[in-house]
Amino acid sequence: MPEITKLSTMPIDDKYWEVLEEYRYATIKGVVVVPKGFRTDYASVPKIFRNIINSYGKHGRAAVVHDWLYSAECPLNLTREEADKIFLEIMEECQVAKWKRILMYRLVRRFGASHFRKGA
Repeated sequence: MPEITKLSTMPIDDKYWEVLEEYRYATIKGVVVVPKGFRTDYASVPKIFRNIINSYGKHGRAAVVHDWLYSAECPLNLTREEADKIFLEIMEECQVAKWKRILMYRLVRRFGASHFRKGA
């Protein structure tokens, strides 16, 4: 299984969660290491879609890795498109329903540019 370590997070406020232990996930681009202490909001789902897609669920691991890949702190030399493909890859591996993973992938492709490698 591509997940090398188990994801462990704890809520720190109404929006963010903190990664409690370094999280490692093997992807098509190599091993992604999300550092201990990284803050994630899991999936940034627009309000209009929250009745269909929660911020967390089967797609949670993909969302945390994707948040890290989008982070300005991430040292990996990946394009936004590569980060989004990794998001899709992990959702598939986590058996997220096909319609949901395609919708989520299309949403990050459409609306993610303003968040890629920006500060928190």
